[in-house]
Amino acid sequence: MTPTEALQAWLALEHEAVWLYPVVGARFAGLRPRASTAFRTHRDTRDALERRIRAAGEDPVANRLTYDVGPLDTEKRALRAARRLEAQISAVCLTLAGAAEGDLRAYAVRNLNRAALAELTWGARPQAFPGLP
Repeated sequence: MTPTEALQAWLALEHEAVWLYPVVGARFAGLRPRASTAFRTHRDTRDALERRIRAAGEDPVANRLTYDVGPLDTEKRALRAARRLEAQISAVCLTLAGAAEGDLRAYAVRNLNRAALAELTWGARPQAFPGLP
């Protein structure tokens, strides 16, 4: 995967996060503070990725109207959806870190760390090497 392809894959996941976290916060009052914080973080990351992709002369991947995250009818399922999404972001950041150099690699590593911590926030177990299957 090229760095641009990894950035686009990451952006697609950030679009999904910007969609998911308001739904989680609206449905589960106990998760609302975490979901609100996650929404703001992912919105800012999405915007930064769009700027990076445009600066590279590419068109950023568009968001979708809806995402298949499975049923969000219980808090347990909402937590699982959040963990899954953060794990996917960790994986794509790890891929980008391996494909990129310099500032872009450092950016990917910082965000891999952020996504790994977010996984823990949503109840994941710690991993020795976040982002690996």
